[in-house]
Amino acid sequence: MLTVRRYTHARAFLDRAEPWLLDAEIERAGPLSSARQASADDSRYERPMYWATIEDGDNIVGCAYRTPPFRVGVSALPKDALAPLSLDLEKVYRHVSGFSGIDPAASALADIWIARHGGSSAIVSRSFLFSLGEPAHGVAAAGTLRGANQRDTALAKDWGDAAAKESGIAALDGNLCVRLIGAGQLWLYEVGGAPRCLLGLLHNTPRAASLAVVYTPAAERRRGHAREGVARLSTLLAERGVAKRYFHFDPSNRAAQGLAQKIGGELVQAGVDIDFR
Repeated sequence: MLTVRRYTHARAFLDRAEPWLLDAEIERAGPLSSARQASADDSRYERPMYWATIEDGDNIVGCAYRTPPFRVGVSALPKDALAPLSLDLEKVYRHVSGFSGIDPAASALADIWIARHGGSSAIVSRSFLFSLGEPAHGVAAAGTLRGANQRDTALAKDWGDAAAKESGIAALDGNLCVRLIGAGQLWLYEVGGAPRCLLGLLHNTPRAASLAVVYTPAAERRRGHAREGVARLSTLLAERGVAKRYFHFDPSNRAAQGLAQKIGGELVQAGVDIDFR
């Protein structure tokens, strides 16, 4: 019998759920980062907020959260958790702006909410999380990978803006890439001393890393630079002891999906953002 356990504050939620969230810190990055931000300062959110774990006996099997006015966020959930979670949300909210998180749970909850409350929904975005697996080097093995530095700021800005424009993901722009330089999370794959591909990690801890920026200028494409750059970065992370390495991308980006398949990645989970109208 699954139960929904609700918490008044983000700190109480973290006290209970943080070890479980950290056990899969990239797959559960949404609730983990939201709870940490709200625990540090929740002044920019409306009330009431929502923090809940779904539990099977003493074991956490999923979670849900909301920091209004934003959507209800959910982790992966057992099918049996959907009905009790929806009923518990109704005790707190008459209206929500939508659902976000891991499919099929997020889509199923959106369908349940509309069936009970009316209205319609629209999918705003989707995302795939692939594992990088074991590094596999391609044909462009003559190149080298190096960490970007402040001398690369202009290039990072230009290539990041171009990547954001092509992908349609505004957040992954040149300004982000410049910030990643300072965080030590941006790399350049070079051949003959010239940059050919830009790679950026959005998440990087001793245990897990998530690659989200991969950009090769049009003139340098179809030469294996992205594949080799990802392989080199995966090798570097593995040598540092980072056991879990992922590639995060929009499934409508055919180039990114093709790259994920070429490097032997496997789908870990699919995410979705759904707005209500």
